[in-house]
Amino acid sequence: MKFIFNDKLSSKLLLNLLHSIWAIPCVLIIRLLRPIILIRIGTFFSGRIGHFVIDAGMQWAERQNHNHKIIDLYWLEEPVSNKQWATMVCRNFLTFSWVSHLGRWNRLIPGGKVHYRPSSVTNSRDINGIMEEYNIQFEFLPEEMDKGRLWLKEQGWKEGEPFVCLLVRDSEYLDSDILHSDSYNYEYHSYRDSDIDTYIKAIEWLASKGVWVLRMGKSMKKQISSSHTKIVDYAFCPEKTDLLDIWLFANCDLCISTGSGPDMISDVYRKPLLILNYLPLTHVFSWSNAVHVPKHLIWKETGIHLTWSEYWQHGYLNNEEYKASKIEIVNLTSKEILDSVKERWKSLEEDGNNSICDINNKFLKASKEFVNFSELHGFIHPKARLASTFLRNNPNFLR
Repeated sequence: MKFIFNDKLSSKLLLNLLHSIWAIPCVLIIRLLRPIILIRIGTFFSGRIGHFVIDAGMQWAERQNHNHKIIDLYWLEEPVSNKQWATMVCRNFLTFSWVSHLGRWNRLIPGGKVHYRPSSVTNSRDINGIMEEYNIQFEFLPEEMDKGRLWLKEQGWKEGEPFVCLLVRDSEYLDSDILHSDSYNYEYHSYRDSDIDTYIKAIEWLASKGVWVLRMGKSMKKQISSSHTKIVDYAFCPEKTDLLDIWLFANCDLCISTGSGPDMISDVYRKPLLILNYLPLTHVFSWSNAVHVPKHLIWKETGIHLTWSEYWQHGYLNNEEYKASKIEIVNLTSKEILDSVKERWKSLEEDGNNSICDINNKFLKASKEFVNFSELHGFIHPKARLASTFLRNNPNFLR
């Protein structure tokens, strides 16, 4: 095994050396061309679909205001999280595998910072509202559109009928991550997980209103316990594909999610969002047409619910930090989820002119007073907010 490892390492070093023969001169030429044209080199974080999608979406929007004297070259890290999205990225950006060698030597040779096109993965938040400003998305090819519609029709869907994508995070996807699960413990953010059974009443209500509900997910723990004909457990469908994963999120009428990555597809395509059981609330999708309902945070010693300022102070990204602060995390009940879904769907039917707008941006306006607010939030979408039902049921929340 040691010999094989060393043999592979030697082959990699030899390959990098061979590529350096052409890559180093190319990098130097790129530097010399800078007074005439700026060539930048970068990549997308393609290993996680949420980062991959919003990163490409923001950079695509930024290109609409692009200086014609700038050329951006990209490569994709393997393996990619979704082959269809990778295909669409390659159709719209100058993306080639050999660019990785330019990127490597641009980093190694001093003076390359101006030629580096950074990924947004460190943030993956549209703080400047660039996607809302330009609202331009990657187009699907006609045959891709046909495949998406055909699959829906095979489920019984008729042209023009609304459909909702439902994404409820559990631990199955990360537990089955063969690349990292053996060496990386994802349990630290299991506070983000939810039970699909608590969503049944809500999605059956949608189905009773004539709305198709597609339960999404690459790999999920358990199936939906509902026999309603308009509820499709796509996560367990043998015919699911990377194309359908992207197409359905991009074309749905509403995305209901717990905030777990693929919902960024709907966000990039500017679809309305309902984010349920969401933590930490400090990270709300403030740049989007997104309504949020958080999990309950309760002081273990007193049983008192945390206020919004306390949610902000204790906006942790790790289970152990909640435990250390003696905070209990309580999921939303089936009724709370149902009430939130009813409110959100009604707002779409009435184009937002209902109770969901009553509170306006009181919650976000109050948030601006907190330290570090600007690091997470810049552009505030006029429809980004907490659900009215949550605020009314928790009158001390904004205290």
